[in-house]
Amino acid sequence: MPIVSPLQILASIARAHVAPPFALSSANVELSDAALVTQHLAGDPHAFAELVKRYTGAVYNIAFRFTNNAADAEQISQETFLRAWRALPRLDAQRPLKPYLAKIALNLCRDWAAQTHAQWLDLDEQAEILADETGDPFENLSDQELRTRVRAQWAQLPPLYRTVLALRYSEELSYDEMAAALEMPLNTVRTHLRRAKARLRVLLEQDNET
Repeated sequence: MPIVSPLQILASIARAHVAPPFALSSANVELSDAALVTQHLAGDPHAFAELVKRYTGAVYNIAFRFTNNAADAEQISQETFLRAWRALPRLDAQRPLKPYLAKIALNLCRDWAAQTHAQWLDLDEQAEILADETGDPFENLSDQELRTRVRAQWAQLPPLYRTVLALRYSEELSYDEMAAALEMPLNTVRTHLRRAKARLRVLLEQDNET
């Protein structure tokens, strides 16, 4: 996967447009994703820059939670925006952009897992998928002490479990958006999330006992 900096991405975008640039305005930050996509397709070289700025943190977070490696997460993030830029002319401008970017990033994460021979889900967890109707014991993840403890145990979770937890609690995607991004049935996503929380709970309890 080629290493391309965000500045190179934006420079390439600017060179690709021959229409006169729209005036850069602070109002851009208040525009919807659909409006920015429309402006980008109309020739505004600043519109995609705003989308990159808006979603770089989310895309990097997803990639890092999966790979647990900063350099790999940066490469995946850069490639995600390059692929999004190329795909935007074919994309429905009214389609929510964040889940779409998450889907691109996760597909790249799967490629990374294949290239590095990483096992993204523990073999003993690949059992029959059942619907998840249980409650959510991690609704108070905003608590600072719990966040600190979670970060300490994070690396021990399989990549898929780190990812579903990040999508739900960090990026606040809905279950439907998670299913679309992961390309999994809704009940499968719910079950992976339930198992991820159960595994994390065990790790936290073990840490509390030491």
